[in-house]
Amino acid sequence: MDDNKVVIGGSLVEALKGNYQLSLRQVLEQSFNVTKSNLLPLIGGFLILLGINVLMVVVLMNVFSVEAIQASMKIQFFSSILQTVISAPLLGGLMLMGIKHSVGIQTKTADVFNGFNVMMPLITVAVISTLLSVIASVILGLLHPNLGILASLYITVILALAMPLVVERGTSPLNAVYYSIKIVHFKLPKFILLFLILLGLLFLAILPFGLGLIWMLPMIYNLIGVVYRDIIGVTVIESSKKDHSSENISA
Repeated sequence: MDDNKVVIGGSLVEALKGNYQLSLRQVLEQSFNVTKSNLLPLIGGFLILLGINVLMVVVLMNVFSVEAIQASMKIQFFSSILQTVISAPLLGGLMLMGIKHSVGIQTKTADVFNGFNVMMPLITVAVISTLLSVIASVILGLLHPNLGILASLYITVILALAMPLVVERGTSPLNAVYYSIKIVHFKLPKFILLFLILLGLLFLAILPFGLGLIWMLPMIYNLIGVVYRDIIGVTVIESSKKDHSSENISA
C-alpha cells in the first residue's frame, strides 16, 4: 500500500474469513451520530434520485396506459429493470457518500453523481440483484406467498455489501456479489435482524405524514457506510499522517 494510503476500519481479507464483529447497537448509534452532521447532502441526493424516478414513471405512463401496465407482467418486469438501470449509479453515489461520512469526510449533494464513474459495474450488480430477487420470489411464491417475501428479503440482505464494494473498492460485479454473499453469511442472523430493525424504523418514520423519512433515509445510507467501514474497511488518501483535514477516499 502507498505511504499516503490508510485503511480505516476492517479488512476485506479478514472479512472473507469471517473475522469481523457486527454490533447492532454500536452501528445504529454511530449511524445516528454521523447523520446529525451529514444530513443535507444526502437529502439533496435523494431528491435528485426521486425526481429522476418520477420522470421515468411519467414517460412510461405516456408510452403505456395505466391499464396496460397493470395487466402486463412483461411491462411491469421491463419497468422494474429500467428503474434498476437508471437508479443504480445514483444509489451507488449515495452509498459512497455514506461511506465517506463514516470516516469523517464531508460531501456535497453533487457527489450523488460519483456513482457514474463506475456506472456499468453498478448497473450489472443492480440487475443481478433484481433478477435474483424476482426469480427467487416468483418460484418460492408459487409454494406460498410468504416464502416469496422471505426470498426477496434474503436476497436483499446477502447482497447488501455488493454495490458498496464496487463503488468504494472498484471490485468487479461478480466478485462483489460473491464477496457480499460470503461475508454476510458468516453473521446472517445479525444482518437480517438489522434489516428488520430498519424496516421497523422506516414504518415509524412514515407515520408522521412521512416527515420522519427526511431523517431515516439518509441514516440508512450512513448506516451502510458504517457497516462497510467496520467490516471491510475504507481506504483513504491523506497528504500528512498528522493532518487528516486533507483525507479523501481512494476509489
